[in-house]
Amino acid sequence: MQFLEHFSLNTHIGRFRPRKEVTVSRYRARERERREHFSRLGVSLALMVAVTVASVASVAASTRHASITVDGTQKQVMAIDSTDQAKILSEAGVNPGADASIAYQSDNDGNVSITVKTAKRVLVTADTKTTPVVMHYGDTVADALVKANIKFDVNDLVDPGTATKVSSGMTVTVTRRCNISVIADGKTTTALVEEGTVARALSQAKIQLGENDIADKALTAQVSEGMTINIGRVTYKDVTSTEAVPFETVTQNDSSMNQGTRKVKTQGQNGVKTIVTRQKFCDGTLAESDVTSSEITQQPVSQVVLVGTRSLGSAFASVGADGSLVDQNGNSVSYRKVFTGKCTAYSGGSRTASGMATAYGRVAVNPNIIPYGTKLYICSPDGRLVYGYAVAADTGGAAMSGTIVADLYFNSYDASCDFGRRTMNVYVLS
Repeated sequence: MQFLEHFSLNTHIGRFRPRKEVTVSRYRARERERREHFSRLGVSLALMVAVTVASVASVAASTRHASITVDGTQKQVMAIDSTDQAKILSEAGVNPGADASIAYQSDNDGNVSITVKTAKRVLVTADTKTTPVVMHYGDTVADALVKANIKFDVNDLVDPGTATKVSSGMTVTVTRRCNISVIADGKTTTALVEEGTVARALSQAKIQLGENDIADKALTAQVSEGMTINIGRVTYKDVTSTEAVPFETVTQNDSSMNQGTRKVKTQGQNGVKTIVTRQKFCDGTLAESDVTSSEITQQPVSQVVLVGTRSLGSAFASVGADGSLVDQNGNSVSYRKVFTGKCTAYSGGSRTASGMATAYGRVAVNPNIIPYGTKLYICSPDGRLVYGYAVAADTGGAAMSGTIVADLYFNSYDASCDFGRRTMNVYVLS
């Protein structure tokens, strides 16, 4: 009835009630027609839905897709109508950049998978050389070392570490290290040090070098595996010492003294020189020494010696008939005995029999008659030839035999020859 109401059939039926049979018959015919029409419409609609669904399914079944991953991140999944790699990446707005690593895969249905790893430019520094290498996302420092053909062992340092992922602009540094031995202070220290100079290696080995210490390897030399470095500890010591500065002997002529006689007027005195020596010790052993200063701190005093210039016989002694004696200088001489006899002369030699040094005025006698140390005055009996004051100091061979009284010493051979052999008075002084 809702169907009839929908099409306002009730109204039509009420209007034609007098012709009921005809109307009903027509109504029924029309109803059948309408039902058939709607039935046909339903079938058509069902067919249209089925065709549409089939078409959609067919289109869906024929569509291909591309999955794009860049540096580990899936960018998107997109429908494609071409399997061209460059076109797909362009449509996806992905620019891999130069030297990128691109992996392309497709399945049996034509779906595509593209994995992009962008280039990472890395500098590898080792052995004083820097090598640029092109790496890619996901690569490690170890991969970069392999590509740069850099070999390293467990002693070497790699910065950053080998497991670190590379990044663009990264610098990888390989520092070589080696084992060295340092001998210092009586002991041997082993250390693992970085490549570089000996000076740097000593610092890393915690070996302190003093200002004056020395190493048997140049501090600027490069260390190497197994190197041994010997360190010498150097110390300095200043030592002060003195030494004598010999005095000079100055002679002065004295006309009041007989020729050939000498007398010290001023006793000489050595000076003092102060010397500072710097001694260098290496590990406690004296290695060398150098004089750093030398100064005369006390001046020497010259010795002044008077030398007689008066000729023998030019001055006279006075011998009185009463035995009195006045020397050549006018001084009265007191004596207790006098020996008159021949006297000879000699020169040379350095020591007398009594131990005194030979010198003018030290004469040779018979010590049994005139003992050593006896003070004498010697002149000719007339006083015209004066030898002068003397002392018995030596033994004379001829005096021992009794042929002479005394052998007189002269400072020169010529003076002794001039004297020759003469008769003289030898006075033994009181």
